[in-house]
Amino acid sequence: MGENEGLAMFRRAIIIVAILLLILAPIFLYVYLERGLEGSIDWFADRIIGVMFAGLLAGAFVLFDKLSNILSNKQD
Repeated sequence: MGENEGLAMFRRAIIIVAILLLILAPIFLYVYLERGLEGSIDWFADRIIGVMFAGLLAGAFVLFDKLSNILSNKQD
């Protein structure tokens, strides 16, 4: 049973990776053909930095909310 479950999870992972490649590959190809190698690297780096910064801000707001809840519970 354990081997079949492991194989099923592996198959699901392969299917998910294949779907992501089918969705993202045309975008990467278009940007590469439109901007060239250096331009596409800069474009993707800007997007990755933007996503990381947005995630950092969202995480900071969540942590600040948790901290304020903890502090307000201690004051009661």
